[in-house]
Amino acid sequence: MQTGFQLLPSISRSIDGIPLNPELEIVFLSKFKSLATPYIDFLLTPLLPNGVEAYWSWLFQMQHYGVPTRLLDWSRDALVALYFATNPEDRSLTPGIDAAVWVLNPVTLNKAYNFNEFTQAGYIPNVEEAGFNAIFGPDSLPLSNPKPAAAIGPLNSTRIVAQRGVFTVFPHQKNLIPMEQFSDSSTFLVKICIASENFDEIQAQLQRYGITRIVLFPELQSIAGEITRQVIAERT
Repeated sequence: MQTGFQLLPSISRSIDGIPLNPELEIVFLSKFKSLATPYIDFLLTPLLPNGVEAYWSWLFQMQHYGVPTRLLDWSRDALVALYFATNPEDRSLTPGIDAAVWVLNPVTLNKAYNFNEFTQAGYIPNVEEAGFNAIFGPDSLPLSNPKPAAAIGPLNSTRIVAQRGVFTVFPHQKNLIPMEQFSDSSTFLVKICIASENFDEIQAQLQRYGITRIVLFPELQSIAGEITRQVIAERT
């Protein structure tokens, strides 16, 4: 992401100047389920109709296809994060603006919560666990603690697997606080700035390491761009 971007999920940003907030999740979810149902046979894993497991499966599919959610994407792989921070194909990046890679310590972040009585502070739960759902699940109420939590989600898309995706889940709060603005953010966040003039060199090096669009987006839509890149590279 670029240096001025805040660490907020898409559902708390604005679209065409219209502000969003997590209270709209139920609207996005119901519309997505209604319109996406005819296509579920084409998904990597089947989606269940009801229950907590179904809720998270649908929510992660929404995130995968760009519908606003309370989820914020991270990666276990530093090179993957570097690819997205400097990717010239990302139309949200303004040319000439420096980028940033944020490094998260999920254990320190999760010490703000106690998801059960039998794990240590800083435990990283699966989103389907009862203790996590009591705080962040579909029926959870606004919290006195506005922090997000790191969690393990369902590996229900090829992109999540390829990008080694992990997530932070934000609470059902109308006004969310960017992660970098918490008073103790320096204990769980580090910001690494990258000068824009280095983007091309970084992308070239990532290509040599095999960090390419077709690897991170293993689907037919990625083939055209990869073929074009290869042909151009062979002719220069």
